[in-house]
Amino acid sequence: MNHEELKESVRQTLELWSEQKPNLEKAYAVRDESRMLLVQPAIEQLERLIEQSGTEEHPHTNRIQYVLEPNNYTERIEFIKLQNTSHYALVQLNMLYDEVKKKAARLRVQR
Repeated sequence: MNHEELKESVRQTLELWSEQKPNLEKAYAVRDESRMLLVQPAIEQLERLIEQSGTEEHPHTNRIQYVLEPNNYTERIEFIKLQNTSHYALVQLNMLYDEVKKKAARLRVQR
């Protein structure tokens, strides 16, 4: 995916997240059973965006990672999937989206 396509994909994904987030917050606040169905698409679209961002070598660890991958991404996304009924899963998901947004903005400035 080239830079412009990635930029557009980030924009679309974050726009979709901003539409999903209020419904998720309401569902988690009242412990509505539908929250598990609502959170799954949000998880999948974040995973798709991160995977489509391409890979790079981390300068400090020399580990290959996705360009938009937040710190401790694998552990955090697994927590969200395993604890999807917990309010903390939504907190983590929101934090991951925020970090991806910041990483994308930083990349835009650098390129």
